[in-house]
Amino acid sequence: MRAACIAFALALAACGTHADNVCEDVGLCRSQSDDQIAACQNEGKSLGIEARASGCGAQLDGYFSCADDRYACTGNVPAFPGCDSARAALDACLSGARDQNSCGKLDARLAACPTTSPPPDPVPAPCGATELCSSRCFLDDVADVCRPLSLELVNFSHCVQQCP
Repeated sequence: MRAACIAFALALAACGTHADNVCEDVGLCRSQSDDQIAACQNEGKSLGIEARASGCGAQLDGYFSCADDRYACTGNVPAFPGCDSARAALDACLSGARDQNSCGKLDARLAACPTTSPPPDPVPAPCGATELCSSRCFLDDVADVCRPLSLELVNFSHCVQQCP
């Protein structure tokens, strides 16, 4: 009996979240390495933490549950047919909570830049799941958002490529 319980516990530990599964599917579709898939899964976890803190946890769960269930790959292009409304609900929630998440934090830091400094490019305008991840990558990888260094932009670009 004890061996069965241990085996069951190990099987549960091996199960990933819907976001983990989506990253795995996308990674396999795009022929990404295990490290790239793991990086996407880590970004997915960060996205989950921030979405929940913004009050958008239910929408995030709804989208990734749908995407996990309705994944398709054509060539190397992943798609999630039938999940458009779940994605729109997540994006709308995150946009509405902009002041409480990375999008709003990046907006505030950019607004504090001297007017002689042009805003760095690329800066995401809306605040959906992709932009939330991009904003967090920018804040994490760029020390001075008003004057990003080339290496920081390379790191930012690498981070954005791992966004789920």
